[in-house]
This record gives sequence, structure tokens and C-alpha cells, in this order.
Amino acid sequence: MGPALVLPRLVFGAGGLAVLGTELALLGVRRPLLISDRGLEGAGLVAAVERAVPDFAAMYLDVPENPTAAGADGAFAAYRAAGCDGVVALGGGSVLDTAKIVAALAGGTVEGGARDLIGKPELIGAVVPLVAIPTTIGTGSECSPVAALHLVAGGPGFGTRHPLLVPRVALCDPDLTRTLPKRLIAATAIDALSHCVEGFFANPANPLIDALALDGAARVFADVHKALEPDGDAARASLMAAAFSGGAAIHKGLGPAHAVALVCGDQDVHHGTLIGVALPRTTHMLAEYVPDKAARLARAIGLGSGEDLADALRALVKSLGLPATLAASGYRTGDRAKLVDDMVRSHFNRTSPYVPTNEDYQAILTDVAA
Repeated sequence: MGPALVLPRLVFGAGGLAVLGTELALLGVRRPLLISDRGLEGAGLVAAVERAVPDFAAMYLDVPENPTAAGADGAFAAYRAAGCDGVVALGGGSVLDTAKIVAALAGGTVEGGARDLIGKPELIGAVVPLVAIPTTIGTGSECSPVAALHLVAGGPGFGTRHPLLVPRVALCDPDLTRTLPKRLIAATAIDALSHCVEGFFANPANPLIDALALDGAARVFADVHKALEPDGDAARASLMAAAFSGGAAIHKGLGPAHAVALVCGDQDVHHGTLIGVALPRTTHMLAEYVPDKAARLARAIGLGSGEDLADALRALVKSLGLPATLAASGYRTGDRAKLVDDMVRSHFNRTSPYVPTNEDYQAILTDVAA
């Protein structure tokens, strides 16, 4: 039996932000908390949401770039102080994942704070309504069942997976991506691609999720370069669709590239950048064990007979100006034995069609470190 696919109500299209008030009314939310970050406040996107819904009960805008348990606790404190009854999350994966944890804490079945919930999905018994408004084109958190936070700033990230963490509404308005810097478009697009690639490879098969994953991967290859241009609205909309597809693919599971990226997420390097370093190498390994699936994915992204999937991924990352190694990304490789051990123990291995050994991860780390 394949994994259950739980998707939010999807509002997709330019100008979609205008229906936020209607969506909140349908959910019965009268006193929403807005969760976002200072960068989006500075870019004017928080003000745009306030124009759509001028009567937020409270706002929490201090989510850090790498989300933390303390940030979630701060947002939950704002929720309780204002007597809120639902959450609106405006941002990238850091904001959306923080909001998921807040929605679970507000459900009232968890004692304590975010540290008491992260990694303990069995404690989730209820969540309050959550509307996710992505402003990047990569994480897919707007439709995935996963939230990942750092227990402490600068420490490793830990994930929590539960179907109730899927937002009730995903409001995907590509107009909100116009202010994204090119480096973030590139890095988040590679993140979306990795969800599609590793989700497609993940076991067991699910025909509907696999179809979405293949479509999402094809969109990234076709549209990411145009999305970097000022007139790339259509391409950015396509990548937003790819990100949603990647979020759906996460319902199947991910794989070793995410094991590498999450273990190496203890420093100030963007997750999508780390994924871009790891994905070509891990995909090369997986393709040796599931060549038929690799060939199907290669066809979906437009490769011809004899063209190598991992080489195509590596070339795409390079063409976007993203680093090819951990060192080039600014990551400082410390205790390699511990890093490898953490990769071997990662939950991302559970659904991989091939589970890398300690020796495999040693070889991967050697290849991507320098």
C-alpha cells in the first residue's frame, strides 16, 4: 500500500492573495495570527497581506532564516496573548514550518513548547486552521506533512511528520515571488527539484504522487532560467507549481540527498544550496540500483538516450551559479565520522530504494566536501 496523500485546498494564480479573507471565513477563523519574517516586512509583502486582511489579531515577524524552537515558542506566545483562533503563514520554508508547529501547539494536545513536540508526532492530536502563503518556489511546505526546526540556533535540524501538519489552505500567488533575489530563486528551485527527484525514487510507489513528481521535475528544468529574469512571471508560476508537486512528493518520502543536507544544516548555509551539492552524487548512486526509474525520470526532464541523469543535475546546478562542493558553499567540514554516522541514522533513508551504508556515505562526503 502506498502512502496516504493529504493535500490542502489549493488557491493558485496571480492575484490570489485577494481571496485570503474569504478563505479565512470559510475556515471560521476570525482572529488570525500572521507569522512572517522581517525580510518580507521590508519587501512590502507583509503590508500586502494586511491590505487583504486588515484585522489580524496579532503578528509575529521574528522567524529566523533557519527556524528554531524558540521562534515557534515566540509565535505561539503571541497567538495565546491575542486569543487567536487560526494562523496565516507568509514566507518560505522557515516561516511555514514554524507556523505548522504553532498550529499544533495551539491545538491544545501538547504540553510544553516546541522542544516538547519536535520529533514527537505521536503527541499531535489536533491543530488549528493554517493558511500557508509561500513566497519562495521550492520548499513545498505549503502541502507537505513535515515541519523541520532547529532545537537551538546553529544546531542540527529535526523533522516532525504528521498528516495534520498539512495546511488547510495553500494560497499560491506567484506575484509574491517577484521580490525574490536570483540566488534564492535558484536555490529554492533546486530544493523543489530534489523533492520531486527523491520523492519519485522513494518507496513504495504511488502513481498519482509519481506523476506530480515527474511533472514538477520537468518544470524546474524547463523554466528555472527564465524565472531568474524580471519578465519571468510565467516561469515563476511554473516553478511555484513544481514546488507544490515537490511538497506532494514528500508524502512518499525523500532520500540520501536530504540526509546529507539536513546533517550539514548546522551552519549558516541555505538548505537548497546544500541540496544542490548532494543531489547529483546521491542520484548517481540511486540510478545504479533503480535504472528503470532513473530512465523514466531522465525522459521526463527531456534527456535523450544515453544522457546521464546525474550529469544533467550537476550541469543545472552549475548553470545557476550554485556551488558544487560543501567547501565552495562555505560549509566547514568538521568531524567526518560523526557526520557520516548522523547520515546513516537519518530517517530520510527509510524510503530510499537503496539505503546507503556507512562506506557509501563516507564516499559521498569525500566527493562533495572539497
